[in-house]
Amino acid sequence: MIGKPRKYCAPRRIAYPLQLLDVVVDRYAQGQYAQKNYGVLDKDKPSILMMTSGHLGDALILSYTFPLIRHQYPDSQIDILAGSWCDPIWKDNPYIRRVIHLNHVGTNRRPLSTVQKWQEFWRTTKSAIKALRDTVYDYSVDIRFSDSPMHFVLPYLKVKRKIGYGTRGFGGLLDDEFFLPAGEIHNFDLILTLLNPMGIEADLRTVAPYFFHPSESSAQLWAKLDRPVPTEKAILICPESGAPIRMMSVDYWCQLATQLLQESSYPLLFSGQTAFTTELYERVLAANPTAADRLIPAVGKSTLQDIASLSEQAQMAFTLDSLPMHLCCLGCPTLSFQKNGLGIQFFPIASKPTMVLHNHLLSRSLTIDRPGFESEYVPAFDETVLDRAMQWFRTINEYSRTSV
Repeated sequence: MIGKPRKYCAPRRIAYPLQLLDVVVDRYAQGQYAQKNYGVLDKDKPSILMMTSGHLGDALILSYTFPLIRHQYPDSQIDILAGSWCDPIWKDNPYIRRVIHLNHVGTNRRPLSTVQKWQEFWRTTKSAIKALRDTVYDYSVDIRFSDSPMHFVLPYLKVKRKIGYGTRGFGGLLDDEFFLPAGEIHNFDLILTLLNPMGIEADLRTVAPYFFHPSESSAQLWAKLDRPVPTEKAILICPESGAPIRMMSVDYWCQLATQLLQESSYPLLFSGQTAFTTELYERVLAANPTAADRLIPAVGKSTLQDIASLSEQAQMAFTLDSLPMHLCCLGCPTLSFQKNGLGIQFFPIASKPTMVLHNHLLSRSLTIDRPGFESEYVPAFDETVLDRAMQWFRTINEYSRTSV
């Protein structure tokens, strides 16, 4: 082992260069960097910088920590350093003082060339450092553990206590350097570990998930879809994921939608951003022409705030492993097909009854200990899984009818 022993979250071809990098970083951290002193921690009104280079789902899960921080430190100030693509999650969040953008090249999914992504990375890094360098923070917490942490900006900032994972390099710059435990664990538990040095203790079983968004009436929501408010609650169909490998076929979704139409009188609302959802809607319409008035296309018509509001007024939702999954399970019962996903690490933290059907072998016997949450391992997404989804639908439907 070269340098300080570390448990990297990376294959050997990446871990070995990280070891070499950290030899240099550790030497720097033990020298001039260690001499920087910004005073004692403010335990009454700490200023906290939360950092993530992740995407919308990461930002949403991170936001669940803000009430925990404020409970421990009612007068704390929370700033965010994140990619600009996360702005829809932070919008209207009352816990945040300000948001600073740093678009990390390693997590930038925008349709840009590699050169353009690097240019955007350097530009936003310089502007972020300029915006942050005059603020003295009591704590910085970078939640990224798998790739693209932002530890490299720490030498340019004024932070009294720096917390994060050293699993992808630059760990020598941290005052509290953590590594991943053995076995599968939920992402939020990894984040809670980072809050411990701040004296914050919480539990995945009891944390209250939320998403701040403006209140919208049924009339307002359905006007955006150019439809009158239906007489019955809708079922949300969210068939898209950011990773094509996690997508189900149009045929599979069509079978599910047809069975839902046959066994209920609920409208089906197809929510998405691409032609995939449009094709699904058209296929279901062609297969069920007599149900045309119950089929609502909403491709490109709904914001994240709209999806959250729609879920609060929906009968239930069927999704993939995606941001809509995390939003829908806050407002209505949700079933998620997780094909080739990361297992329990990103199971949704739900506030409504939720079922996850997944093929992640390492999470086969794992689930989340929360009321109404279920997860089942399935070796393949076949007719049997569709039958299980419909069984869940009948159970939830019966429960909703008897509880009215």
